[in-house]
Amino acid sequence: MRNIPHSEKELLRLLADGNEHAFQVIFERHWDAVFSTALLLAKSASVAEDVAQDVFTMLWEKRVSLAGVEKLENFLFIAARNMIYSRFRKLASQDAYRQYVLSCFREDGAERVDETAELRELDRTIQQAIRLLPPQQQRAFRLSRYEGMQHEEIAVTMGVSRVTIKSYIVQAIASLRKALANHPSGAHWIVWAFFWVLSR
Repeated sequence: MRNIPHSEKELLRLLADGNEHAFQVIFERHWDAVFSTALLLAKSASVAEDVAQDVFTMLWEKRVSLAGVEKLENFLFIAARNMIYSRFRKLASQDAYRQYVLSCFREDGAERVDETAELRELDRTIQQAIRLLPPQQQRAFRLSRYEGMQHEEIAVTMGVSRVTIKSYIVQAIASLRKALANHPSGAHWIVWAFFWVLSR
């Protein structure tokens, strides 16, 4: 890893410039605290893992605006808390919507939706976006989402730490969300379904 300053303010400045090494340092410093906060509020390790991942995805996506953050620890705590509360508020409607989405993929629901062409187009967009990821991010993402490997297994396979794997996957998700941001509005429910799976 390149020489990265210890000053949080300087790290945030580098992060705002898109420095991935600065992001990884921040990720490694704050992951445990963000996860613990989410776990305390959600009382669920799996939900806490999802929320922590979302917090750092947001951090990367909004990095340009973070140079002025005075206390990163407080910022991350508030972000985690707000995401937990938001998830609780939306849980019922999301679960209902998920059941609808899944029903659209069932054979008995095939006649109710005509999304085959859009699904193929979405898959092409996703695969193209994945191919544009940096090699390590791409490999970690594919092993996680396509091979079903856990972070610990990927870390062993790739010879890096578990935290580094989490960092790779967070950045990969942020890049894919950006790539899909302009996907045709007619396929919004497909994109939503994809990210419901992607966030886990």
